[in-house]
Amino acid sequence: MLNVLIIDDEPNVRLGLRKIVPWEENGFQVCGEGQDAEDGFDKIMTLSPDIVLIDIKLPGKLGTDVIKEAREAGYASKFIIVSGYSNFEYAKTGIKYGVKSYILKPVDEDELIDLLLELKTEIENEKLWQQEKKIVHYTKLHNFILDENDEGLEEDNQIKEEYSKYDNFRVGLISEVDSHGKKIRLEELVKEQLKSYGDVDVIKIDMGILILFKDFNSKRISSIVSELKSKLNKKLHENIFITLGCEVNNIRKIRQSYKEAEKLLIKKFLFLEKGIISKESVEKIDMSKLFNFDTIIEKIYSYVEISDVEKMILEFRDLENLIIQRNYSEEQIKVMCIKIFLDLKQKLNNDYDADEVNIKANEEIIENIYGKISLKHVIDYLIENFNNIANQIGGTSSDNIIKRVINYMNTNYYKDLKLETLAEIFNYNSAYLGKLFKSNVGENFNTYLDKIRIEKAKYLLVEEKLKVYQVCEKVGYKNIDYFHSKFKKYVGTSPLNYKKQCDDEM
Repeated sequence: MLNVLIIDDEPNVRLGLRKIVPWEENGFQVCGEGQDAEDGFDKIMTLSPDIVLIDIKLPGKLGTDVIKEAREAGYASKFIIVSGYSNFEYAKTGIKYGVKSYILKPVDEDELIDLLLELKTEIENEKLWQQEKKIVHYTKLHNFILDENDEGLEEDNQIKEEYSKYDNFRVGLISEVDSHGKKIRLEELVKEQLKSYGDVDVIKIDMGILILFKDFNSKRISSIVSELKSKLNKKLHENIFITLGCEVNNIRKIRQSYKEAEKLLIKKFLFLEKGIISKESVEKIDMSKLFNFDTIIEKIYSYVEISDVEKMILEFRDLENLIIQRNYSEEQIKVMCIKIFLDLKQKLNNDYDADEVNIKANEEIIENIYGKISLKHVIDYLIENFNNIANQIGGTSSDNIIKRVINYMNTNYYKDLKLETLAEIFNYNSAYLGKLFKSNVGENFNTYLDKIRIEKAKYLLVEEKLKVYQVCEKVGYKNIDYFHSKFKKYVGTSPLNYKKQCDDEM
């Protein structure tokens, strides 16, 4: 449907033109009316009609003056002069500014319809030609940017000439959007949002959408891309991810900018929530703090056991930073996080009764983690579930507190454990915790810890066949003589004699 604007100062003429032509039947619609020269010009510029029917004599100025001003302002579509004056000079001036015909009032219906249909065919052919021309242009540009050799550029003088006038270029890439099976015309949406900026090319490529900025400074590109992302997020209800390559100053280096943006696109899983990244923004991430994976995981497990959710979350954020530092792939991250979850589950199953802690089935854990779309989503999933586990383990009664302390001692006996340390971990006064422990267990903290260590030492000596000094270190004693004295106190013989006795009995 083509849009037609009628400009005439006589209301009856405008009404007559509306009525004598069966507009919709012929593929047209009257999009507006102009009452005088100024109003007509404003309507041309705001409505951008395909065809304008305009009177010669208008209040304020001639219709040909309006045509001239519209042409100078960039309006390129068709004009038909409708006038009660048969004046060759008017017609001559109209032809100068590309007027397609000059019709005298009263208007002959058939003559006007024939002319409109002729212009319709002309406009449609022009649009088709422009579309084909644009497709050819973007095909050449697409091939040049993605092709590894320069032969295409050497052969295509048109691309060289057109782009040689620009001083700088920068490539942006928008990752493909998966909208739950829905068909999304992302290219059209991006073109629609960027059409007002002029020197921007938008090209569909396999991995998404390529945007080529020509003669834009970095600050303006950042502003445009941020606005584009915001609008696409709202329209598609999806997390849009955009990468920006380096700025280059030569058409031959555009591919360099593209390659940099392409490499960054692989980091989508790591940085999805950031939305827009460049090499500079990724390099700004603090890499000075060193993280130890085993230490982080050990702390997470400990904080789950003592229900310290705040510290657990801090450790998970350190884990997130460590993963970013090491630039792990999506597959590596998911496998690692599945192992973290399943290892904790096994640990808790060993230390707690089944009715105390209810944890998801392994298949569900694996499926849920593999379904996450970013690192943050995976870490948040672990936090949510580990928080739930911590709440199941935790409790406020004294029996529950002591049970948690004992469990912590049983799993961390090899560390330098002190009552003061545990009191701080469990947020208790050490003297009060000591009394609470003795009243519930019947022994003081140090005696109970020694018994745990000695029982573990007996197992390591006999079952693991470790040497005495190795066992001393593994059960948390720093001094071997002290270990000997404690072992003899609780077992009645030295570690070595105990090991020999057990070997003889076998």
